[in-house]
Amino acid sequence: MTVVSALVASVALVGLVGQAVRSDRSVDAQFSARARHDASVDDAFYACIDTQARSLVRPGQTVALGGDNLADVVTMIKGFGSWITVADPASGADVTLTLHDGAAAPGTCLGTRVVGTSRGPGGRTTVRLGTGASVAGQGPPPAPPL
Repeated sequence: MTVVSALVASVALVGLVGQAVRSDRSVDAQFSARARHDASVDDAFYACIDTQARSLVRPGQTVALGGDNLADVVTMIKGFGSWITVADPASGADVTLTLHDGAAAPGTCLGTRVVGTSRGPGGRTTVRLGTGASVAGQGPPPAPPL
């Protein structure tokens, strides 16, 4: 019985030490200069699309999230989903917001711009580009380390 208990205790100790080493490496990776840089680019991107959306939506307006790309809808929810009022049904929205990807240019967030489409009196369609922020560069923000 003593031998079995000692064997179980040693296996458990080896497992705990191994997990501690693995956890330490994970924390080091998350605090690396590269990870901090990627996180700052990620923060800047979402702050940028939030600012652009705020330039297109007035307080009290309802919003529809447009586009046929689920990734764009998720990006919009992450960027400004906390403060918009989503219209139900979407056809009753005051403004439809979409993301348009293109070449990195002034006024874009890593090459992405928020676009607002609304219908005015008489059914006239107005398309406006988000303003107020930009993040230089091209492509989506870097993925966080796992």
